[in-house]
This record gives sequence, structure tokens and C-alpha cells, in this order.
Amino acid sequence: MIAKSSTVWTTLLAISILTISGCSSFGTRLIETSSKPIEIDIIQPSMPRNIDLKDPKWHVVSSKTIANPCVKDEEGKRPKMDHPDGLLNDKGKVIRVCKLGKENEWPEGYTYLDKFLDEVKKQNSGDVIFFAITTEDYELMAYNMQELRRYIREVQEVVVYYRSVTINDKDGYAGEVKKD
Repeated sequence: MIAKSSTVWTTLLAISILTISGCSSFGTRLIETSSKPIEIDIIQPSMPRNIDLKDPKWHVVSSKTIANPCVKDEEGKRPKMDHPDGLLNDKGKVIRVCKLGKENEWPEGYTYLDKFLDEVKKQNSGDVIFFAITTEDYELMAYNMQELRRYIREVQEVVVYYRSVTINDKDGYAGEVKKD
């Protein structure tokens, strides 16, 4: 039992000496440090495809009466004649009418609003459906579009900058931002 006890004490003493002294008992080695740049391949994501916007059709509608001109003759003139029934205007003069008829078959007093409503009814199976905005709202929408364009252009410039910094190309070409 004494032999086992001395073995335990000897082992504990050896562990304590190694722990206290560390690895210094084995000697020291000179560690060399050097710094040199390491090339890192940064994977460049592909640029997104361009925006494909469609042009909406805008209708400017007013309550002004549409001018319905007379049909042109061979010479390019619009001949008129006195009203066949001899009708007079407010000043007592004979009303002049188109000799060859009107270009369109619109009724008298037909307005741009009437024309627009007729077109909308034709497109929507008789229903009158349309959206309207005020002039001020249109100006706000135009401002918002300009802000979006500005923001997109600035983000593109940032992307092009970072691509040019990280691409390992001899030309250093990373693309460019197109100015409209």
C-alpha cells in the first residue's frame, strides 16, 4: 500500500512540476512570423436584368366640345353652304353647314368626356370603369418616380464600385452605370 501511495505521490509531483513549469523544461524554439497578402477569390453575383416597364395609356379628358370639321374636297378645302332649311342663328344670319358632311358622326355638342365614356363603355362591355387622379397627385407620382430613378442609379454606382474593387481583372473593368 505504501508502494501504491508513493507511486501516486510521484505521479502527482510530476504533473505539478510540468503544470507549473509548462513546456519550458523541453526547451524553447524560435517562432518565425511573416505576413504576405493572400489572394481571396470573391465570387461576383451576376447583375440583375434591366427593368422592363410598360407604358400606360394616359387620357386627358375635359368637358370641351369636340370640333367636328367638315369633310375636305379634292382641293383640300372644307366647303360650306347655307343651311338647307334656312335656319338662322341668334344674330339673324343664316347658319352655315358642311356641304360634304362632317368627318365624324358625332352628335352636335359632343364633348371629349362623352367620347372617353363611350370608349370606356366599349372596352368594358358597357360598364363605366376608370381611375382618376388630381393634377397634384400626378405631380407627386412624377416626383416619386424621379426619386426611385435616383435611388436605383445610386445603388448601381455602389455595386459597380464594389465590383471594381473586388474583381481580380487586369483591366479593372467592373461595368458602368448607364446615364439616361
